Amino acid sequence: MASRTFNQDQFHQNIKDHSHWIRLAYMLLFAVLLHVAGVVMWVICAVQFVFVLGTGRENENLRSLGKSLASFIHQALEFVSYNTERKPFPFSPWPEGVSELEPIEEAVIVDEPTAEDTHQSKPE
Repeated sequence: MASRTFNQDQFHQNIKDHSHWIRLAYMLLFAVLLHVAGVVMWVICAVQFVFVLGTGRENENLRSLGKSLASFIHQALEFVSYNTERKPFPFSPWPEGVSELEPIEEAVIVDEPTAEDTHQSKPE
């Protein structure tokens, strides 16, 4: 790993560069949007859970919304962590919510035998 020495002149130049401060403003905006998106994601998860309890299957619209919101969260995190310069929504189109996974038809719970069930009792 190459070591970098602190260059005071470069530091002062960077402080005066407006693009760094504009980026900070965008990062703060996306920090707020990420917080809101996290709360909305938990609401979607809770509503989906209640929907599954009531109907026995998930709501495809909620699934799609959750997928697109997860994509937005990923894009926002990529931006604030300096992994991309592309700003997410509202400066780019909202990400698609199409799921690449097959829908779950129904879940079946199977009781697996425990050690006590499989232990054969010896006659005394």
